[in-house]
Amino acid sequence: MNELQSKHYDLILDCLDEFDFDKVRRVMTLLDWKYADSKEVPDIQTLRKNARKYLQEVLIGVIERMNVGDEYITGTGGFRYEAMLYPDGSVWLRMAFEVESWDNAE
Repeated sequence: MNELQSKHYDLILDCLDEFDFDKVRRVMTLLDWKYADSKEVPDIQTLRKNARKYLQEVLIGVIERMNVGDEYITGTGGFRYEAMLYPDGSVWLRMAFEVESWDNAE
């Protein structure tokens, strides 16, 4: 990671530490939610590994674009990852696990 990205790397660690992966795994188990390449509900280690990968993707994406107010979003397997760059150079980072959603966008 370059200097700017390493400055924000603690955000990823905070997100991984604060997110309730156990709760997500319980929901996935209840719904028998498996990834396409697996016959099992993913374990917490796999969920954390994937989360780290996608949090890095959104963080790097928003920092490299450097447009204030731009939001970088990606998602997979029920997870949604978002990052937005503020005028002072700080970054808003969000990770969510979605079971249901709807919007009126076309």
